[in-house]
Amino acid sequence: MMKIKFNETEKTIEIKDGLKKQYLLMNISLVFTLVNSVLFPIFVLTKKQMEWMGFIWIIIGIFSILLFTYQTLKKTASEKLKLSEIRSLSEKQVFGRKRFSLKLKNGKLRDLIDVKNESDILEIKKLFKVIGIETT
Repeated sequence: MMKIKFNETEKTIEIKDGLKKQYLLMNISLVFTLVNSVLFPIFVLTKKQMEWMGFIWIIIGIFSILLFTYQTLKKTASEKLKLSEIRSLSEKQVFGRKRFSLKLKNGKLRDLIDVKNESDILEIKKLFKVIGIETT
């Protein structure tokens, strides 16, 4: 069952899929991983371990910074989007599954994680065609 609704009076799309909570938990995990990658080598590792384990923790810390930055700058979990903010509905094939996201005019993407079966795909394409948002 698709949880995307079009509010005609406000000209908004309302999405109830729990993505905001997922992003919050992922960002908290990334921050904890980053803090751990800084503190663990300083306080726990001995000089001998520091050579190879310290390098691994530096790589983990850099990965956490990059992923957190990408998540913050390129993704959004907004549950209410104005039609004027949406550029298009994007469809991608990832590992044999269709993934949908909304491309916003500010350059961010809003993933639609509840679009899973064929009836949801048809329904979402029909909805966005009716309200005048192109599909790419």
